[in-house]
Amino acid sequence: MHGKKRYSLIFLAGLFLFLPHYHIFAQNGKILNSADTLLEWAYMGMISEGRNIPTTVQSISIAEAEYYGIATEKNQEGLFLRGKVSIQPFILGWHGLDLTNRMSDSSLMNRLRLDDPILLGAVEFGSTSFYGIFQLDFINDSVVKYADSSGFLAIWEPQEYLRWWTFPEVGYFSWSNKNATVVAGRLKTGIGLGESNLFLNGQARWYDHVQFSWWTKYFRLFCLWGTSASHLNEQEYYVQTYSEQNGNSWGWDTESNHDAATQSSVPFKMFTYHRIEFKPFSRVGFGAAEMQLVGGKIPDLFNFLPAIYWHNTYTPGVSNVMLLLDAWFIPVRNVLVYGEFLMDDTRAPSESEDAKPNCWGWEIGTKVILPIPAANWRFSINFEYNHVDEWTYNRWQPYLTMYQRQLITGGWDGFDIPLGHPEGGDVDQFMLKGIALSRDGKRIEAGYVLTIKGPVYLNKIVQGAAGDPDYIPVYYDYDSGKWTATKDYFDGKVRKYIHGVTVQAVWPFPHNLEANASVDVRYVINAEHISGKKAVEVVYKMGCKWFYETKTLANRNTETQP
Repeated sequence: MHGKKRYSLIFLAGLFLFLPHYHIFAQNGKILNSADTLLEWAYMGMISEGRNIPTTVQSISIAEAEYYGIATEKNQEGLFLRGKVSIQPFILGWHGLDLTNRMSDSSLMNRLRLDDPILLGAVEFGSTSFYGIFQLDFINDSVVKYADSSGFLAIWEPQEYLRWWTFPEVGYFSWSNKNATVVAGRLKTGIGLGESNLFLNGQARWYDHVQFSWWTKYFRLFCLWGTSASHLNEQEYYVQTYSEQNGNSWGWDTESNHDAATQSSVPFKMFTYHRIEFKPFSRVGFGAAEMQLVGGKIPDLFNFLPAIYWHNTYTPGVSNVMLLLDAWFIPVRNVLVYGEFLMDDTRAPSESEDAKPNCWGWEIGTKVILPIPAANWRFSINFEYNHVDEWTYNRWQPYLTMYQRQLITGGWDGFDIPLGHPEGGDVDQFMLKGIALSRDGKRIEAGYVLTIKGPVYLNKIVQGAAGDPDYIPVYYDYDSGKWTATKDYFDGKVRKYIHGVTVQAVWPFPHNLEANASVDVRYVINAEHISGKKAVEVVYKMGCKWFYETKTLANRNTETQP
């Protein structure tokens, strides 16, 4: 099987290499991410001029970027077809990692991932307003599953990285005009201006989803319908389908679940986001958004409708909702300030002490563009603080816990990528980072992050003790004395303190070359939530990417400069 994949990629690469090199033209429907050099450079320029960032949604089309006055590449009118390939010799090393929660630790996954695929081949096609891309790539996601606490991997070990191949991470269709965009497929996105987003995790490498955007000078509407792999292991299936009849109630939530239909479970998990942004002034923006999880049932029409804010959910076993309010503004030139408030659940005054506690999250941050005179460079200092309550994002049922599962090749297991904060709930985080960015993509950044993480993790399941169910989800009612095993899980556990320092550089060279290097060092106090235990974790990466973009094959070569 690996041989077939290898020969397919070699054939695709060889096909592209026979085509002459040509400049890649932008299309109105192509999607940009806020982490791309073009958008990040433009946003830094807006802040320095005292103009607000147009949106906190992290994926926008080239047509929308041009609407905001952001200069993009030339447009190629008419039908087009082109290809690209890249190869990245690399070195990846790590030491002292805590692999206790490896399959649900997205921070660990991001630290061990290369920023670009080891090998890549892609075909782009479309017209002026339509854009499509198919991509075949080899990425090292699965190293998280197979890694020891210390190890080493490099390009000269192809038997290893081919064994750890997962699946392509980009492939979508999109259409855009001057005020709307529709996208369907696999691509990166997020909601929020922070390094760690509370509502839709921008650190996730991709989501399988459909999104719609509509914008004007003062308003923006964003809708997203996404899906997660419905794969469950034996313990998760037991928890998802657990039924304990108590009067007219079933499942784990015997007090508020009044729907007998939740005794059955359909292998399905979907998440939706609906967001409205209002920008009444050039320096101020406001946003309100709703997130909904549907799992264990076939969705009803009201689960898809984009205009129903704050869905009423009377069946806790199959749906879950959250609300986000945020604002971002430019108080003075060169300074962006932003803040968010997330509500998962709130205990009403009429509810008992046994009811679910407040499950909130909030974030404040600022980006300061330094007034350093450099024609082709921009510099920023970024500060951020965020907090997420202990039980935010969690549910008893795996299908309603706020993560998406990305299956590994073979289908035996998958990574749980949080939809909200990258660390899940039960966390406080402080971040300070400096960034230097050039117009042509050179980038140097260094930062410090303090992460204070409690022992509550998304989708944590423990084996039941005598008199308990066989497997029990770790949830807020553990301290009520109902389950022995969940009480034992927290016994003696303390919050761990992670002091992290990162340095990263990306440097393009002539002849389609780009070098990159990074070092991530973390000093952990109360490692593995054991009081007094200390650990030092180190991850380092070095790579040099060579990429090639083929000539555009089109039926018309009229060029326009926006």
